[in-house]
Amino acid sequence: MRAPSGQPRAAVRESLITETADLERLCDRLADEPFVCIDTEFLSGQTFWPKLCLVQVAGPDGHGHAVDALAELDLDPLYRLLNEAPPIKVFHACRQDVGIFFLATGFVPTPLFDTQVAAMACGYGEAVSYANLAHAIADATISKADRYTDWSRRPLSPAQLAYALADVTHLPAIYRKLAGQLNSTDRWEWLDEEMETLTDPDSYRLQPEEAWRRTKLPPLPPRQQLIAQYLAAAREEMARKADRPRRWILSDEALVQIARTAPASAGELAEIRGVSDTVARGRTGSRMLAAVREGVAAPLPKAEGRPKSRHKSPAAAVLLRALLRQVAAEHGIASKLLASTEELDRMAAGDRDMPAFRGWRNRVFGQRAAALCDGRIALGVDGGKLREIPVDDPG
Repeated sequence: MRAPSGQPRAAVRESLITETADLERLCDRLADEPFVCIDTEFLSGQTFWPKLCLVQVAGPDGHGHAVDALAELDLDPLYRLLNEAPPIKVFHACRQDVGIFFLATGFVPTPLFDTQVAAMACGYGEAVSYANLAHAIADATISKADRYTDWSRRPLSPAQLAYALADVTHLPAIYRKLAGQLNSTDRWEWLDEEMETLTDPDSYRLQPEEAWRRTKLPPLPPRQQLIAQYLAAAREEMARKADRPRRWILSDEALVQIARTAPASAGELAEIRGVSDTVARGRTGSRMLAAVREGVAAPLPKAEGRPKSRHKSPAAAVLLRALLRQVAAEHGIASKLLASTEELDRMAAGDRDMPAFRGWRNRVFGQRAAALCDGRIALGVDGGKLREIPVDDPG
């Protein structure tokens, strides 16, 4: 009988690494390989900082190893492997994994290959899951039985280890297939820009003053928007210091209501839904009131951080969405890799300062989008298919 990872169930327990010497031997061997596949299991939701629990590693042979990050072993051999080139580090949907390694080491694993991004460039759809990709490429079925495991609990059962190892044992086959497709279609350039973003350390530096960008804020008047930014920064600082989730400090809903009402006292703050009298009169309330005062006193920026153009030209945005779907289908690429919904809204309002108008994206989609926005082409339907119609006199 075989475990879901493809490794014999009897060998799964042997794949668990809890000693530094064993980790050193594994990393020394993998350092000579052309690529290494990596995944992580971590605990989040109870703390601000994610807690690394397990690191799964596999070489080109697809044999997986699970490194117990909670055991009394030195992870430096693994970190050296990740931070030195070669080999290529292969992940699937790597942002959270890379963020954890950046937090631990201050470095981003390089060189990097994200199979989810590569799959988008190779026609496998939008943000395809690892399970779907493993099935499509490796004809593998990934069990979901242990996906809600508390990875901080020990010991891990053979079934839990098998589930974790399955996240890397099929990655070699997936990587080879996608790399081959990128070679045959000459689309490595399409991937390079995404990998540059994913390997940029600034992508993982969580600055408090930028915390509002990760907050669910509705459209707000400029002054309220500015107060919300100061509140989000204050909440971020408090959450980091206490190592508690942001929502435990203050919910997004309460933050927005505070920004809207700008309370000037603990009593006024306590009237807001989601803010208890104890919180309002305590350290959190004091810091939030200070943030409100800062937001009220600060000068309004000349240009708002959020794009002003959203929904200003809904008809043009609808046409751009249709064109985007057409272009994505023509090239067998996920539309998300060409432009986001937000970028389409900005295009419709005349904005051209975005990735869609640079490099390969401009050649594939941006030039046609600009022609549509400028009235140089129109869209029609011919035989059930969208057709671009040149317009002789766009004026």
